[in-house]
Parts: sequence; C-alpha cells; structure tokens
Amino acid sequence: MINQPRLDEIKRVLGSEKRVRVTELAQRFVVSEETIRRDLKYLEEQGVLRRVHGGAILPVPSEEQPLQIRSRIKPRAKVRIAQQASDLVEEGMALFLDTGTSTLALAQQLTSFSRLKVFTNSLDIAGLLTQQSDNAVTLVPGRVRRNDNALTGPHALAFARQFHYDIAFMGIGAVDAEHGFMDYEEPEALLRRVLTQHCRRSVILADAGKFGLRTFVNTLPFSAVNTLVTNAPPPPNFVESLEKAHVTILHPGVAADDAIRLSGL
Repeated sequence: MINQPRLDEIKRVLGSEKRVRVTELAQRFVVSEETIRRDLKYLEEQGVLRRVHGGAILPVPSEEQPLQIRSRIKPRAKVRIAQQASDLVEEGMALFLDTGTSTLALAQQLTSFSRLKVFTNSLDIAGLLTQQSDNAVTLVPGRVRRNDNALTGPHALAFARQFHYDIAFMGIGAVDAEHGFMDYEEPEALLRRVLTQHCRRSVILADAGKFGLRTFVNTLPFSAVNTLVTNAPPPPNFVESLEKAHVTILHPGVAADDAIRLSGL
C-alpha cells in the first residue's frame, strides 16, 4: 500500500540532498529496506528519481536518461499507448519505428502481426520483432549510440529517405505548448523531420508526463504531425493548439477507427 506522507518526505529529502540511500531512509522511517526499495521503484515509475546501487538520485533535466532507465518509467502508460497505436496498424503495411521506450512497447504489440514491413533504427526493436514475429524487419544503417542502442548519423538519414512508409511511429522528448515537439539531441530530431516527409501518416507517441516539458532541440511544429497517441487527455491548452494544427489526438476512450475517420486519413 502506498504511504503518501513517506513518499512526499522521500521526495523532499531527495530534492534537498540530490541523493538518498536505502539504509538511511529505512532508519529514518523505521521500516524495512525492502519497503524503501518498493517506494523508490514506485517513484522511479513516476519519473521522480533514478534508482542507482544502494539508493536513488535526481535525474538531470537537460539530459535524456539511458533507455534501460527510461523503460522503467511509467511502464503501464507506455503499454496503453502501444495498445492504442497498434489499432492503427493493418497487415501488409510498411512501418517505421524509431528508437524509444514507447516505440519499443509498440513493437511488442506488433508481434501479433506477421506480414508487416518494419524499418527501424533501434537494435532492440529489430531484435524483438525478428525473434518474436514473422514480420520483415529492416535495420537502418548508422553509428550505434550506446545510450539507447540507436543507429544514428548521415547513413541512417539517407537510408530512411529511400522509402515511403504507411505510418512512421516516433517517440519524442517533450511536448511544449510554444515550441511543439522537442528532443534532447539533434540526431533523433533530424530523423523525425525526415520521417514526417516520407510517410502517409506520422504518429508521435508521448505519455502524459511529456506535456509541459521543454528540452534542447526544436524538432517539429505541431502542424508537421498527423496524430498524437498518449495515455490520457492532454491539458486543455495543448488540446486547443493541437486541434488548431489539425493533429488527431488519440488516447484511451477514443477509438482508433474514429480517429482515422476524423483525420480523413
């Protein structure tokens, strides 16, 4: 059972000291170390902290965390997004999935298909779909980025430009009301700009925690994207801006068929 006062105090201590240790927190609250580990796991899933050996630290806002760490944040939200996004897919489609935890969750949903043509710059997505499905998988060339097993660089961009995809599914670092879709680094921003020009339908996957964040790179204006898939209705000011840019918003409670009909795609 969640003990909210204890969680709030852990967050206060972490904000003050930048790092907390399991043993010290267990002594402070007179609970077991296993209880504290569960608390830290819960807070990590909310994106509040990053677990490390023996405790936890504050994430650095200006830096994107490694894929292995990000995959532990809001896992249920990512599954809901992936399930919603998979409703847009039909057998025989050509898809591009770029690197990210939400697109990796989508890849897991796509293992139920068998006749897709999937292009990706993610070693993890390529491996998952190759091992767990009969879909045709093409891995984009490039330099491997160890932080997230992404293939990046000019070779990846040139290769992606050779094809036209039915749907390009893309993750994103942040969704800002003023600047639109934003990223932490330039390579993924460059690829996402290419993909929006080479697909019939461009789809951004973003959990609710991305709204209101502002990162380093201006990737795309809202108007460059057809569809946004998220796990909850966005804040009203974002809905207004997205609808003004003719972006279809898809989240649990909105049927994919209705979204396709409304978008005219």
